[in-house]
Amino acid sequence: MKQTVRKITQAALEKLFQADGIAVSVDDLPKFDISRSKDVKFGDFASNVALVSGKELGIKPRDLAVRIMESMELKSSGISRCEIAGPGFINFFLSPDVWRNNLYLIHSRKEQYGRSSELSGPGILVEFVSANPTGPLHVGHGRGAAVGDSLVRLLRATGSKVDSEYYVNDVGNQMNILGRSLWFRFRELQGEALEFPENHYQGEYMKQLAAEFANSSEAEEIKDLDESAAVRITSRYACQKILEGIQDDLSMFGVTYDRYFSERSLHESGKLSECLNELKKSGKAEEREGALWFFMEDSQDEKDRVLVRATGEPTYFAADVAYHTDKMRRGYDLLVDIWGSDHHGYVPRVKAAIEAFGYSSDKLKVLLVQFVNLIREGQKISMSTRSGEFITLREVLEEVGADAARFFFLTKRCDSHLDFDLDLAKKQSSDNPVYYVQYAHARISSIFRIAQEKGIDADYTDPDLEALGLKEELALMKKLADYPDVLNEAAQVLEPHRVTFYLLELAELFHSYYHDNKVLTEDDRIKKARLYLVEAVRLVIANGLSILGVSAPERM
Repeated sequence: MKQTVRKITQAALEKLFQADGIAVSVDDLPKFDISRSKDVKFGDFASNVALVSGKELGIKPRDLAVRIMESMELKSSGISRCEIAGPGFINFFLSPDVWRNNLYLIHSRKEQYGRSSELSGPGILVEFVSANPTGPLHVGHGRGAAVGDSLVRLLRATGSKVDSEYYVNDVGNQMNILGRSLWFRFRELQGEALEFPENHYQGEYMKQLAAEFANSSEAEEIKDLDESAAVRITSRYACQKILEGIQDDLSMFGVTYDRYFSERSLHESGKLSECLNELKKSGKAEEREGALWFFMEDSQDEKDRVLVRATGEPTYFAADVAYHTDKMRRGYDLLVDIWGSDHHGYVPRVKAAIEAFGYSSDKLKVLLVQFVNLIREGQKISMSTRSGEFITLREVLEEVGADAARFFFLTKRCDSHLDFDLDLAKKQSSDNPVYYVQYAHARISSIFRIAQEKGIDADYTDPDLEALGLKEELALMKKLADYPDVLNEAAQVLEPHRVTFYLLELAELFHSYYHDNKVLTEDDRIKKARLYLVEAVRLVIANGLSILGVSAPERM
């Protein structure tokens, strides 16, 4: 709907310029907004086109608004009238038939309603979670997984070619510490009295992993090896087993990836060395005091960064440089990385690395995911990943289910702190947002089930939509018509939580309408039209929930 109003407005501007001989292209003017009116007395949509264009053209906004309205071709557009408001806003009033006719579109497209090719173009790579394979996923990783997976679904629904990827940090000091942690726990099982290092992985999961390792073929291999050789084996074993556990947790959460990318492959393929050599040749890196440094301009970062330590060991930053360069060279036009909020200082240096290889830093978008506080019985649950005392994502999923977890993770912008109330997530009431939306879908399904059980004719083919004259029905139809715009706008700004907000608003309108109005009324004309309307609501709720990776139950 917004696109239709925009096209009509833009065509009116072009017609006006041609009539007045104004040698300005509409594309050269500041972009104008088409926004949904919050109050029906101001129409359905409003535009600031006259305000943003008037200054550029040297014309008073209200005068320009009049000229634009005079140039509009409204016949067959669905726009019944326009009005000027305030300093020069144009308000658009659409005919009720526009909203009624949109119901036909929903029924004809069904699961495809709202999906489009609006954003079709070069490929996008979304990398998310990428948790170090040193322990199980926690709730913070779960929020990143919900955001990333829903974003992939959203971008695909709006026409983008999208791949999803998990970057596995399987080399470096952390892997050595992981291997030593397993080695120590294994030796403890063999009866050795050891003092477990404080800076190693303390969680109970390491003891469980050691018990599994004791029954493996690798356990026999390390018996006569020195520490260095033994740790290489325990490191790979631990990494692989923990990664398998991570994959199982993500699968339980409804998250799958197109690719798992190993950091080790960058080292073994020589890609890391190639990138470092290219940086040295281009003058973007130089050796100082035995280490290799990456030059940072003042506008990029506060200081230069080490790529290779004096010991000859590459830093994590060096691997990230090679990884992001590899992603760009695979032909993606946009990289979307989803990181924890504690990595905010890392963003400018990775952008600088992309620029060093000739790519625009705009080709990297980083979404920062804020922390999650788990709440039980009104109290925040204390967690510490350092000591290994934390609630895992799997524990949350087993307690509240994947649907509730995904929905709750998406009830706020990802860069806002989130309080996750475990008790509320299990509550079957309108206070629980996921239950509230899912119940709207189940309630509509029950209408048709009840009709069948009572022998009521629920055939809504060929409805007379003129029967939908209540203001509540018009409000529902308008909200349904907003859905394609919601998807498109959410995809453009990479904000899948907008779909969550939309579904809550749609569910609220439906529940209120259902409470005050009987759908299976004795008036066959009204009944058919209402059945047609509520089935459209059900379809859109199901479509929206599928974007979020949440089920749409028929019974609750």
